[in-house]
Amino acid sequence: MKRSVLLLLTLLSTVCSKAQITVGDNQTWWGYFDEANADYLPYDGCLGHTTKGTIDAVIKIPASEELVSGGSIKAIRLWLGNDVSAISSALRVWISTSLPTQSSIRADYRKNVTKGNFVAGLNEIELDSAFEVGHRDIYVGYTISISKKSTPIMAYGNDVPDLFYYRLSNGTNYGDWTDCYGRGKGILALQVLVEYETLPTNCVTVADFGGKMLFKGASATLPITITNKGTNDVRSIAYTITSDQGEPSEETRKTFTTMAPNGSKTFNIRFYADEQHGKSIKTFTVTKVNDEPNTAYANSGQGFIITLKEQIPVTPVIEEFTGTWCGWCPRGMVGMESVRETYGDQVVQIAAHSGDIMQIGAYNEVINAYAGGYPSSITDRLYSVDPSSSGLKSALNNSFNRMALAAIDLSAEWESAEQNTVVFNATTRFSFTDYNDQYAIAFVLVEDGLKGTSSSWAQQNYYAGQSVGGDMAWWCQQGSTVTGIEFNHVAVAGWNVKNGTNGSVDPNIDADVEQTYTFKGSISGNSLIQDKTKLKAVALLIDRSTGQVENAAQSVIEDFATAVSSVSSDSKTPAAMYSLDGRSLPAAQRGINIIRMADGSVRKVLVK
Repeated sequence: MKRSVLLLLTLLSTVCSKAQITVGDNQTWWGYFDEANADYLPYDGCLGHTTKGTIDAVIKIPASEELVSGGSIKAIRLWLGNDVSAISSALRVWISTSLPTQSSIRADYRKNVTKGNFVAGLNEIELDSAFEVGHRDIYVGYTISISKKSTPIMAYGNDVPDLFYYRLSNGTNYGDWTDCYGRGKGILALQVLVEYETLPTNCVTVADFGGKMLFKGASATLPITITNKGTNDVRSIAYTITSDQGEPSEETRKTFTTMAPNGSKTFNIRFYADEQHGKSIKTFTVTKVNDEPNTAYANSGQGFIITLKEQIPVTPVIEEFTGTWCGWCPRGMVGMESVRETYGDQVVQIAAHSGDIMQIGAYNEVINAYAGGYPSSITDRLYSVDPSSSGLKSALNNSFNRMALAAIDLSAEWESAEQNTVVFNATTRFSFTDYNDQYAIAFVLVEDGLKGTSSSWAQQNYYAGQSVGGDMAWWCQQGSTVTGIEFNHVAVAGWNVKNGTNGSVDPNIDADVEQTYTFKGSISGNSLIQDKTKLKAVALLIDRSTGQVENAAQSVIEDFATAVSSVSSDSKTPAAMYSLDGRSLPAAQRGINIIRMADGSVRKVLVK
């Protein structure tokens, strides 16, 4: 959500106020709260305590707010509700570079205002010394103690995330900070008096802008958003684009209709694939505003272009969130079966149960992060849709049409005849070269045909007696509780499911060089698994920087005897082995080994 910031250049007075500070030529009142709305404030207050205690209220001012971060704070103004008599002691205003974990007395700057020196309505408090902001995030707020139930803190307007926080305590034990976004409170009625050596006039900031994957010779547009943080209207900018450590492009001038202070505009700017495959950082810099130098500290934003060597097919992964207690969840069960009938093993399907007998702890983090209710689903941790047949197929169309950065192959086998440990062998191959990337592999076991006779296995059914028809017709003909059914695609075990396994992918990626990683997952004592012949092994290649599943693979689990006898002597056997620095090795050593196979392919293998 766009952050609305009001640039206040005049001083107004309100009834029953402590307003006496004269604003100098190089000073301005600044705040998220619009002073024009002071008359609409709820003077009975909107936030307080149900009993005696202490209340902290604060706004966050990020370093990107150029009108504050480039100056110093000279005073704070705030509005209090009518019942100031409930305030039992001094009011403390404070500024801190982080939210205090204990009393606000630990803040970087603090000043106490004795009782009798603050009133209901507007209060202006001059600081004893200027607080130099210095282009960093700061928190500006106040602390009050009340002797009885009271709501002295006032706010108004639209909620904005990550800007207004409060904390309640009994004066000794401090509670957690609460973000007021989504609570209907609005923005804290608080402003700061900022002083500048030179008031920023032509000042435009740039937001980071994501990236694209392209093949060599192709181009695409990326949305660039700029914001006017100066006092002048903006009618033109000049910008350059720099790739990694290369030289900036020639300056390009762009004109547009007037952008007022605090206004934002988004442009589609064309970027081109690089000559070499790999990932390159693109920096978009606004050099001039209205043909004058751009004075913004944050005058640049970054994105990236990944130039791919080849197009790698995507194996989508659907994670469906369901539970036997959920009467609408049969819709997801039908949707998942429809996907299997249409796509077969082209799609990885995982049913993550919550709140029932099939729930596993390994999936709790994923459920908490992505479940949008029950039933719901997410494909590749990118596309959230209702898990109906049509919803899932819509998400799959998006997934099949996207570019994958890497391929992942998987084989699995039992470590021994006892079948208590699954050995996952995952091989990744990327279509670009990059260093210090953050990819990792998660491992999951899913099972078909789970069933039970107890009431815990009964599926609730809100479709009973309805006339929906279509693929839900069978459920419409059943009762409100359905027993004796089989549950498919159920996640019965998992390891590092949300963020992947540390060390499973070398951060130094070379295009076309295979990396092989072996992981052993124990299922000893897992009572949820019913039939090991119906298990399927799954590997998810996760981009840790975004949470996205980049690609996926699945495999049956070979039995121990087959696995031992299937060692091949074909062209995929190693022909030579090297260390990362190119030294020939007689055998694999601990760490990364470069292995050239008999067919000429190259693999990067991690030995732990």
